[in-house]
Amino acid sequence: MRKTVKTNYYIGSLFFVIPLIFFIELYFFPLFSIFKNAFQFLSRELSINWQNIGNVFWFTLWQAIVSTLLTLLAGFPAAWIFSRFTFPGKKILNALFTIPFILPTVVTASAFNALLGPRGFINMVWMSMTGSTKPAVQLMNTIWIILLAHVFYNTSVVIRVIGNSWSQIDARLEDAAKTLGASPLQVFFRVVFPQLKPAILSACLLIFLFDFTSYGVVFLLGGPKFRTIEVEIYYQALQMLNLPLSGILSILQIVITIAVTLIDKRLSQIILINRAPRISGENMRKPELGLERILIFLILFFQIIFLLSPILALFFRSLYIFPSESSRTALSPGWTSIYYQQLFINERNSIFFVPPIKAILNSLSIAVAASGISLIISLFIVVGENRYPWTGKLESVFMIPIGTSAVTLGLGYLLYFGRDIQKAWLIPFAHSLIALPFVIRSIKPAIFNIPNSLRQSAAILGASPIQVFLKIDFPIIFRELINGFIFAFTISLGEFGATSFITRPDRPTIPIAIYRFLGQPGLMNYGQAMAMASILMTFCLIMIAVVDQKE
Repeated sequence: MRKTVKTNYYIGSLFFVIPLIFFIELYFFPLFSIFKNAFQFLSRELSINWQNIGNVFWFTLWQAIVSTLLTLLAGFPAAWIFSRFTFPGKKILNALFTIPFILPTVVTASAFNALLGPRGFINMVWMSMTGSTKPAVQLMNTIWIILLAHVFYNTSVVIRVIGNSWSQIDARLEDAAKTLGASPLQVFFRVVFPQLKPAILSACLLIFLFDFTSYGVVFLLGGPKFRTIEVEIYYQALQMLNLPLSGILSILQIVITIAVTLIDKRLSQIILINRAPRISGENMRKPELGLERILIFLILFFQIIFLLSPILALFFRSLYIFPSESSRTALSPGWTSIYYQQLFINERNSIFFVPPIKAILNSLSIAVAASGISLIISLFIVVGENRYPWTGKLESVFMIPIGTSAVTLGLGYLLYFGRDIQKAWLIPFAHSLIALPFVIRSIKPAIFNIPNSLRQSAAILGASPIQVFLKIDFPIIFRELINGFIFAFTISLGEFGATSFITRPDRPTIPIAIYRFLGQPGLMNYGQAMAMASILMTFCLIMIAVVDQKE
């Protein structure tokens, strides 16, 4: 008996030690390097431009607050509609409104460039119609396009978080208040709002966190004038070579993100406690004729236009050359696939050492490797916790990367790995660490829902632990494993923050290639950026569609 217990303890330790070594080497040591570098700098009593840090922090803070409020205003009407009404096409619209949130930040930035940039759809149509050579809409490198992109990116958070909570509020309470003579505003503020407040605060905190740690959107749309903490970390580390100051900024960001994450976690618990079980569709009704239907139609119409126009503009600009553009080049106007064809060619004076198509192959190979690593480590963690409960006490350790931005992780790698920073294996491992918490959450419920009696019966019949897993667990959790793999694959494909620190010039990924193309003048570079962003968006949409289809 003692021998069996001792053996189980050693096996359980193995399930825990392997992920722990992975976590320490790829997360703890890089972050420790940031803290060490920053505190060594502070201990030398060297001068620090605190005013510059204050300016960056203030801009990061207020743009995140404004973006959050605008997103709340934009998404709240749609959350009301999805929580209270049933209508044809509701499931399709719900899926469409989720698309912006799953897009990589470089795709979002490229889409707004394709819609509102100097060569964007709106300006090119305007110049073609009027003969003007000056864009009518000049939002690039302004705060307005940053705010618009943030609203576009996070509106689905409002719809999902607030809408789901709103649908759980008993509609009969609202009807009772109306019967007693309360106006619609009184019903909302006295009946609905008190119950909805935790969900509103939770949604606002999530959106604030996303906007506060915004990197790709600000970096690609805001220009050099606007820098969040994330962008300033990149600027100080890779352009000014001021690694200590980058470390100080990273520590500031880590403290704030962890605080916001802990508050949001507490609010999520309150939401679950207050949520009463409801029959599906219990609080739903069809819109009434007249003003209510018109209002719902207008809200959904403008929501569709706002959320889909950047995506459609991106596809359009990757396939179309306006006459005013062709007059300045040797390209023929109209529909074309030239931008996609050029991805296979490495022209003279190219900014790449390899054909641009190599960036796509690099991203795919990195995503496959990162997904495999993330899935294996997640299995060790979840199976270990399921078989040996004492290991589960430290599972929360592996969820910590959620509260750490990819840019901070990239800086940590730059400091910790030093000369090895451009090793090809480092990017897949970094991506796997970023995806790890999401893969754990994907496969954990499936493993824990398997009755232990099935495993015990197999063991009685002489099956070894490995045979039990392969014959019992694996077939049951196979679909969730595929879903976890796809989640990690999609995250890796669009990862830009950490990759911008550790990528090699001759091994660009798709997001890095898009960034390089957008930074170069000329129609062909612009068109290839649109083409690569369209390819990346297509990959992501296919991956999510596969997951939804399986579910």
